[in-house]
Formats: sequence, C-alpha cells, structure tokens
Amino acid sequence: MVPARRLRLLYFLYYASVGTMLPYFAVYLRGLGFDGDAIGTVQMLPALLSPLVALGWAGFADRHGVPTLALRRAALVAAAASLLLPFARTPLAVGAVLLAMALGDRALVPVLDANTVEWSRARPTVVYARVRLFGSLGFSALALAGGAALAARGDRPGDVLVPAVVAACLAAFAAVALTLPAAPGHAEARPAPRELLSLLRHRPLVVLLGACALHWMACAPYHLFFGVLVRDRALPSAVAGIGMTAGVAAEILALLLFPRLGPRFSTRALLVAAFLGSALRWLLLSQATSAAAIVALQLLHGLTFGLFWATAIHALGTLVPARLRATGQALFSAVVFGIGNSLGYRLSGAAYDWHGSAAPLFAWAAGVELVALAVGLALLGRAAPASVSGGPATSAPRGAP
Repeated sequence: MVPARRLRLLYFLYYASVGTMLPYFAVYLRGLGFDGDAIGTVQMLPALLSPLVALGWAGFADRHGVPTLALRRAALVAAAASLLLPFARTPLAVGAVLLAMALGDRALVPVLDANTVEWSRARPTVVYARVRLFGSLGFSALALAGGAALAARGDRPGDVLVPAVVAACLAAFAAVALTLPAAPGHAEARPAPRELLSLLRHRPLVVLLGACALHWMACAPYHLFFGVLVRDRALPSAVAGIGMTAGVAAEILALLLFPRLGPRFSTRALLVAAFLGSALRWLLLSQATSAAAIVALQLLHGLTFGLFWATAIHALGTLVPARLRATGQALFSAVVFGIGNSLGYRLSGAAYDWHGSAAPLFAWAAGVELVALAVGLALLGRAAPASVSGGPATSAPRGAP
C-alpha cells in the first residue's frame, strides 16, 4: 500500500476503537457494577497522563525528526496494554489498564497527524482532510456495528465484546503502523528545547487552547454518558449507534465544507457558531425522550466536532511553525483532550451520582458551552494572530481545514 492508504487505514482503526469506547464503554462499566463516580474516575485517569505522554512522544518526534518511529513505538505500547482490558473487571484493574494504555494511545492522534502533514507536504496525492475523513468513517462504522451487535446479544450487562473490540482495533493499528514508511523530513532546523517552551508563552495560542478545552469539557457528558442516556430512556443500544452514525455523517459534511467556509469567516466567528450550536444541542438533548429526537439532535455534531475541529486545526497551522508541528498538535491534545477531559469526566461522574440520571448533565453542558463562548472567545477576539517565535505563520497543509 502507498503511504496514503496506510494513513487512511490508521485513522480508520484508531477511531474505530474510539467509536466503540465512547458510546458503549460507560455502559459496559455500569454492567460490571461501577457507579457513576467510578465510571468518571477510571476514564479520567488516562486524561491526567495525556499532557505528559503526548508532549513526551511529540517532543521526541520533533527533536529527532522521527515522527514515524514515535508513532510505531507509541502504538505498540497502547496495543500491548489493551490486550489486558477484557480481563479487567474491578475499578482498580480497569483504571490500571487504562493508565497503561494511555502511555501510548494519548500520543497516537497528534503524532499520526504530524506524519500525515509531512506526507501531504511531500506528495500532492496525500491530502490531510481526505485522509482524516477515514477516521470519521471508522468511528461511525464501529459505533453502528457495535450497537447492532450488542443489541443482537441481548444488551447483556458487562458484555466483554466492548473491550475485546477496542483491543482488536489497537492491535491492528500497531500492526499497520509498523509497515508505514518513514515520513519525509522538512527543511527547517530541529527545534531547541527552549523553543518547545515558547509555545506556552504564546498568548493567542494559549487563549485558543483555553477556549477549546472549555468546549471539550462541555462535551464530556456526551462522550461518557450518551449510551447511558439512551438506556435511561428505555431505548435499545442500537439507538446510540444510529445516533453516533448520524453525528459522524454531519461531521464529515462539515469537514468537506470547511475549505469554503475558512477563507470567508474568522476563527472567532466559526468557533462562535460551533459553541452556540453545541449549547443548543446539549440543552435540547437533556429534554429529548424519543429515539427520533435523540438521533436527529446528533446532526448538530457537525458543529460540535466537525466545524470545531477544522477551525482549531486551521488555527494551529497558522500559529505553530512547521518545526514544532508534532509538539503543537500534542499541546492541543494535552490541554483540550487531557485537561478538558479530566475535568469534564470527573464532574460528569459525580453529577451522574448526584442526579441519578444522565439527562441533567447535558443541561449543565449547555451552560459550560456558553462560558466558553463568553470568556474564551472574548479574549480570542483581541488576540493577535502572530505565529510563535515571531516567525512567519505556516500554512495549513494542502487540503487541510
């Protein structure tokens, strides 16, 4: 396979594991007897490691110019640990396995993105947006197939199919990563350690990360308890899979349309649309009771993730120089998916125990989206768009958002 095909397959496999985890893992844990606090805590633990793990692997990739080697090693760590997941049945055991997996999988997305961007610079046929779309396809395929499979198996509590599929996807990811050719290097000099720290002193980048982290924290009830909400409404697991699939279809459409939207609107305007649309989605979802309403509301995922992700990646492309590409992607992952997820998961788990159901969590999420809008974007509107270290802003990769 040429690099583009292998990269597409890697995105498909990774997000296939995510498409299994997000809608069904909390339900699986509840079936094992975990309460809401335990569910939130064990899934918060990997996010706590995310900053160190993502920045560690990305720093290694940037300093030595070996993003492909970093991807291979991180994938092997994640895959090896995931093989233990089907055998973990207590909060302590599940938490330990998820922490071990996090030592590799927290770096997979930023390092894979860095590899894809380098290939897109070297080969016109490798277009970032078109390659990344296969992640969305993998997510929707497994979300839909997983819901159907679990329903066909009787929606049994603690069905081991969930962790087994996650482990299989990560093992296949590692196998493909080992065959990926080394990404071509860029001409810029390797960054010195002090340049890595300069990202943390760049105000526009920090403001962007803060706004995005608040948004992702508001998404935690959806990521953690959407499948539980479906069960709370006395609906089958297949509804969660269909809803996730509808959301991914809207996400793909948003990614395809973004090249036309990006040049016409500012980063601030696009994030306003993403955050306001998400606030409306969470508020309505907290009141929805029918399968049709729940599935229809997932179409707003085009704003919650599609428009949000495309806008954020485009902004990173203008704020972070090429020699710090992997580190910039990792910093985004660490702050948004690490800190944002940690706070969101922990608060969501505690709130689920307090309320005794998932629906009120989505009403709270709508409020957090408005905080992201009022605080983060007010600051972002005043932030200068200069790149890190005073150098010229780098362009987004060909075909990227």
